[in-house]
Amino acid sequence: MSSLMENLHERAEELQAILDGITEPLVLIDPGFRVRRVNKATLEFSEEAEFPFVLGRKCFEVLYNRTAICPYCPMKDHHENEADFDAQFEGKGEIGREIFHVANNQKETLYLDFFPIRKDGSVVSIVEKISNITRLKEKEEENLRIRNLASLGIFISGVAHELNNPLTGMSLTLQNLMNNLSSMDPEFFKKRLEMIKEDLTRAAMIVLDVISFAKPDKLVTTNADIHETIMKAKDSVTWVYPVLSKNTEWEILSEPGTTFQFNPVKMERLFINLFKNSLQAYDYGEGKIRVEVRRTRNMMHIIVEDTAGGIPEDMLDKIFSPFFSKNKAGVGTGLGLSICHSIVREHSGELTVRSFDRKTRFKISLPLVQPKGA
Repeated sequence: MSSLMENLHERAEELQAILDGITEPLVLIDPGFRVRRVNKATLEFSEEAEFPFVLGRKCFEVLYNRTAICPYCPMKDHHENEADFDAQFEGKGEIGREIFHVANNQKETLYLDFFPIRKDGSVVSIVEKISNITRLKEKEEENLRIRNLASLGIFISGVAHELNNPLTGMSLTLQNLMNNLSSMDPEFFKKRLEMIKEDLTRAAMIVLDVISFAKPDKLVTTNADIHETIMKAKDSVTWVYPVLSKNTEWEILSEPGTTFQFNPVKMERLFINLFKNSLQAYDYGEGKIRVEVRRTRNMMHIIVEDTAGGIPEDMLDKIFSPFFSKNKAGVGTGLGLSICHSIVREHSGELTVRSFDRKTRFKISLPLVQPKGA
């Protein structure tokens, strides 16, 4: 008997040595929320000197200095008179929680793992593992700040580049006018003024993109014609980008008089952005932009498709993010598709994208009647 007890004692010491070798706190908790076993890391975490000061006490008291069950505990609905944790772990393995914890007047971020210990089919105790992820979260936040600053730099560079083009065009045209005022033909003068007007329109569109992204207006809808809106957007794009759209074929599959409730100004901005993206993807080459309008019982579906090469699979989930652009550096602000997504969301609709067979297909689904309060 003595030999058996010595053997059990040695095994217990071995187990405790293994637990103490783990640098994260490990706590064995029974259905009465009492601490049954801990490792040395738990003593450091709870700022207790010896195991007897911890064992048998309530876990929430020892670990988190609380007088009642922690509000984030997955067993918070468990009554301490119940014999097991079956109700809390039914059909579940481990459970995780991320929490904020204050220690020595400093806020820490902890990740808690709860592992069920089963005996005869019942969860008779749990092991709680406490991981301090404060440094990891700080690193993530720092990386996020760096990414945001980088995105802001790309955005500013894109806006500056986009505005520089029309401003340079206006400057050169005005210089040309000033140098030839005395001998200028009226038709030539008129043509140059039209060029200035075109560049001003381009600059205004860029500013409108930035304003729309930064401060969206309250949505005001009316019963409008979606075919007319699409055609106006097409005309605007081909007028502002005549060279870019020179070799583009248009297929508009919609009928005049297709009316429903939407904001025509914002929807025109949406189509201008989608059409401009397609034109830029063709890069002055030949291509077709296909637009199809389909009406179902409660929804209006508009499909905008091009065959300019498609979008890589790893970019599809990023294209609606602000500042993201698949164009080469300095081309575009990266706001266009984000604005499109915002406009559709304002209309209580859905904007989806598919890329296949070198095609890109955007599908805009809008309710025929806007919900009250939208």
